[in-house]
Amino acid sequence: MTTPKWNTIIADDAPADRQILKDILKDACPQVNVLAEVSDVAETIACIRTRGVDLVFCNVSLRDGDVFEVIDRLSGFKGHFIILAQDEGFALRAFRSRAFDYLLKPISTETVLDVIRRLEIDLLKLNPPREDQDRNFQKQKFGAILLNAAGLQHVIQITDIIHLEGDGNYSTVYIDNGDKILVSKPLKHFEDILPAKGFFRVHQSHIINFSFVKSVQNGDVHHINLSNGNVVPLARRKKDLFLMWLSQV
Repeated sequence: MTTPKWNTIIADDAPADRQILKDILKDACPQVNVLAEVSDVAETIACIRTRGVDLVFCNVSLRDGDVFEVIDRLSGFKGHFIILAQDEGFALRAFRSRAFDYLLKPISTETVLDVIRRLEIDLLKLNPPREDQDRNFQKQKFGAILLNAAGLQHVIQITDIIHLEGDGNYSTVYIDNGDKILVSKPLKHFEDILPAKGFFRVHQSHIINFSFVKSVQNGDVHHINLSNGNVVPLARRKKDLFLMWLSQV
């Protein structure tokens, strides 16, 4: 399964603020890859043009100019700018530019998670499933995967996987016939290889197959009820994106 991946740079003339944002992205946003930290207009433009950047966290003021100079000089850039500022003084100008959002410092984990969530929802809206694709996952031929466990090699049809539960470097794969297979692979391994149309990482420790979802339970804590009777948690920050994906399957 391919998680939306954002290649980003952090452009800020304050090293301490760059480090705070970098730590937040590293700890809370595994789908964001920080390519570089820069501090002036020229470095920012050079990185965007040469490093395959599609997301820019940029402070209003840079060492030799400001974010609006960067935006003006990159008229063909198709990625997103998140503008950072100490106050709301440049907010109107930011939204009149091509900025996706305007975040006030000090930056918090919750603020960053929210903006990444909205970016991913926008990405889905821009790239909806093609109408000529079969929307019934069970009818698609995704084939099988090989699971090595306890000295045996299990050939498992991907459509028979109900969900996966991760625990460090191990994952338990729950199969439609009632079997549970423990393999020495982290959940990220399966997130990368399972088809995105059918599987979704709903929580740090859980990936589910859409075809086996019975219901979503709301409340103080959100849960997903699966057809085998198992209940898995739905991370609050994943809820909106999950429900959108669920409606498109």
